[in-house]
Amino acid sequence: MSTLLSVSIAVLAGLLMTRVFNLWRLPDVTAYLVAGVLIGPYVLGSMHITGLGLVSAEAVSSLHLVSEVALGFIAFSIGNEFRLEDLKSTG
Repeated sequence: MSTLLSVSIAVLAGLLMTRVFNLWRLPDVTAYLVAGVLIGPYVLGSMHITGLGLVSAEAVSSLHLVSEVALGFIAFSIGNEFRLEDLKSTG
């Protein structure tokens, strides 16, 4: 149950951070990275509040499959940010 709660908090944090970062016209990938740092074991996890973030590095490593899928989505999102005409204009 704790794992499901941690994953749902991660998804919610990513969604909320993308809304905030869109106001500043920053890419979604930046929002996902900042959300990951915030809910990781060194920021919210260091507070040791059960259910709020990932409390240890072992909790992060237990979600290996989820992190691989998330990296796939992040890579897809990065690819979506590139525009061919922008790449041609920068050389």
